Amino acid sequence: MTSNIYYLCKDVDIISVIGMKKFLKTVVLLAVIFAAAGCVNINKLDISSIHVDSITPAGFRSLAGSASVTVDNRSVGFEVYDIGGIVKKDGMEFGSFAVAPIAVKARTKDSYTVSGQVYLSQSVSFLGMLSMFENVDIDDFTVDISLKVKAKGGAAQKFALKDVPARDVFNAVRSKGI
Repeated sequence: MTSNIYYLCKDVDIISVIGMKKFLKTVVLLAVIFAAAGCVNINKLDISSIHVDSITPAGFRSLAGSASVTVDNRSVGFEVYDIGGIVKKDGMEFGSFAVAPIAVKARTKDSYTVSGQVYLSQSVSFLGMLSMFENVDIDDFTVDISLKVKAKGGAAQKFALKDVPARDVFNAVRSKGI
């Protein structure tokens, strides 16, 4: 998939593509972790792998992506939905993201496809964003995320976190061996 993105953006350094893959992995990991913390005994849930399957341009201001997430859920089934958030750079909105709902089966180890889109903020120019990835510093970024979690047979709970340092999220993703 990298070759398709590179072809569409010949003048873009490959580092910008790699940076976006790390961001998508981060979003997927956050969604699953928050789901686990909300309604499932976290000691009975293990995310054994996350692999980006595809990243494709969806116009000039967004990217669509999907990832495979392997989850060993030894607890009740649950659904995570209304997943979205904002990415900030130095406190200013850089972009937003939305992830499709995810339903995790009870007491199974299974692979799930997670898909979503990343949108560039109107205040950020596309060319400026591409050139920024050459000197990107992860410490300049934070993430706001919100989602709803509903355990099978239970009530839905809404979760929201503000200004989560991107470095913390990146380190959590890297600890999964991604």
